Amino acid sequence: MLEKSNHIIIIGAGIGGMTTALCLRHFGIKASLYERSSQVTTAGAGIQLSPNAHRVLSYIGLTDKIAAVSRRCKGVKIFDYKSDSQMALLDYLNFKSNDLFSFCHRADLVSILYEACKKQEIPVHFNKKFEKITDGKAIFSDGETLFADLIIGADGLHSNARKIVFGEVKAIFTKQIAWRAIVPNSINQCDFAHVILAPKRHIVSYPIRDGRQLNLVLIKEQNDWQPDGWRHLEDPSVVKENFKDFSGKTAKIIDSIEDVYKWGLFRYPLRKNWYKDRVVLIGDAAHPTLPFLAQGAAMAIEDSFVLASKFSEFPTILSAFTEFQSDRLPRVQRVINASAKNARTFHLSNTIARLVFHTILQLFSKFLPRLLLKRFNWIYDKDVTN
Repeated sequence: MLEKSNHIIIIGAGIGGMTTALCLRHFGIKASLYERSSQVTTAGAGIQLSPNAHRVLSYIGLTDKIAAVSRRCKGVKIFDYKSDSQMALLDYLNFKSNDLFSFCHRADLVSILYEACKKQEIPVHFNKKFEKITDGKAIFSDGETLFADLIIGADGLHSNARKIVFGEVKAIFTKQIAWRAIVPNSINQCDFAHVILAPKRHIVSYPIRDGRQLNLVLIKEQNDWQPDGWRHLEDPSVVKENFKDFSGKTAKIIDSIEDVYKWGLFRYPLRKNWYKDRVVLIGDAAHPTLPFLAQGAAMAIEDSFVLASKFSEFPTILSAFTEFQSDRLPRVQRVINASAKNARTFHLSNTIARLVFHTILQLFSKFLPRLLLKRFNWIYDKDVTN
């Protein structure tokens, strides 16, 4: 186990960073958080929390607080964009009733984590943009320098800590763009995620907060490059034009979009080494994934527990780093590959291929519904706390 005198700093007070601090504290290890923003961010939109993420959050005692601000997800309904007819149902309530799937607003989850950090007296320092490391000291943009025995980079997709470990990384535009919006739940969508499939496009919607709002993610294949990051405002008319051939209830919620943000989807090469000297990366800083499995936050949450547990188990930082990466790399690789495969499947444009896929979905949903859901067991049944 790490010496209690070790000075550990975590770069980034988002979901991954604060979960890591709480997991470390669970094992009796202290850390401090350094966040570039002026406060805990309330930006963002909905987030799906699958059972593998919930097991970690439950382990650190947050189940009840998350339940108070989230909606329990009963399953996933898959629709055709043109007919608006349901093709398949992944029935969590009947076939995975002991597992917790939920929808919540990202800001609500971040607030819960922040309050838990304050309760555990975990320091969170704001307006601290990490720049580099010199002579074992973390250098921040305001000129402050801090000695650290260990630095955990949890600073997300545009990580500065990543540059220490990987150097400059060139991301590849996937020729896909995404939009996110929150709209009124005018169609009274209940506690199921809806996935609406179309050639080279798809939409995901699910209720958040008290069920009066829907979180929307709309994705389209497009050759024109778009900027990375999800804080770029878009003209709602652009989104409506791109999805104008969707029908039924889906058309109604598209028409209600007022404020919408866009981002380009980029693929980052998965490196085999997530640490260098005294710096280790977790979550999107280490292994960004595309959003087609809704597992980005879950992977960061899993990383948080596994890294903390390795620090509690192994005597040196290097041995803990090595075991952490050995444990996590195969699973993260599988998630990244499966997410990329989902992107291709969701966006089938060949008429015959789409017909075959939709027919298979309908048959499995009708005659083998448990088997349809079983293909995701490798994701959802994982328990890193066990």
